Amino acid sequence: MNIFEFLAIAQDLAALTYFIGALVMALPIPLYGLKKWGPRLIADGLYSSILVNLYEVFLSITLEIGNMLGANWSYYITWLYSVLAAELQVYVNIRSIYLGVSSIPYLNPLAGPVTLFLSIVSAFASVTGTLIVISQLIYNNVGLIIILGILFMSLPFRIGRSIGGSLIGFAIVFYIGLPLLPSFLNMFGVDVLNVLFSSNDSISLLITQAIPEYLEGAVLMPVVYLGILSSISLGLGSAISGTYSRLPIPLDFL
Repeated sequence: MNIFEFLAIAQDLAALTYFIGALVMALPIPLYGLKKWGPRLIADGLYSSILVNLYEVFLSITLEIGNMLGANWSYYITWLYSVLAAELQVYVNIRSIYLGVSSIPYLNPLAGPVTLFLSIVSAFASVTGTLIVISQLIYNNVGLIIILGILFMSLPFRIGRSIGGSLIGFAIVFYIGLPLLPSFLNMFGVDVLNVLFSSNDSISLLITQAIPEYLEGAVLMPVVYLGILSSISLGLGSAISGTYSRLPIPLDFL
């Protein structure tokens, strides 16, 4: 199915919601609990129909705001892969140290701490890899995510209203905000690409410089930034849906 087929389904659902509301209003049954759904469904149908027709406006505004703020997806994706490559290089260098230490009998006690460092750097790379997956998902499917949000918003009786607003807010905010992550880090003087560590460097340099800087620039600061984007996304999703919303993907894996 293409994007316009999803829009057509959303429009049909909006019309269905409207006519269900009109039908409820016309029922000769004086039950307030049932009758109160009539105006709600009519309003929801009209609102969903407006959202369907505003799809391209949502997309255009998202792209325009991103351009105004200097969002550059090509640079951002390249930056992410560069960070991942640097982390993997550090992992390889630590692995070389581990092999060297474990091959010398009287240095075997040092193998345990080196293994711990391997696990830490591997965790850093996992966070960056996950961020790459999320970024690629949003970059390649921002329009589809917005349409799915509108589709859920169009479901009768508000059964998909919360998740629909969340999807729309998530797509807009994260599409604009994610490419600005390198600028956010630079604003605080954090540049993980300048963190260098080779197998010829000492373990003390790894402990005092490389690990702390990667922890700050590849984990803590990105998590803080994602938290900011999540808060904005939840606010926008709630504003669009008129109800409490939550992120369509969990970010507590970080």
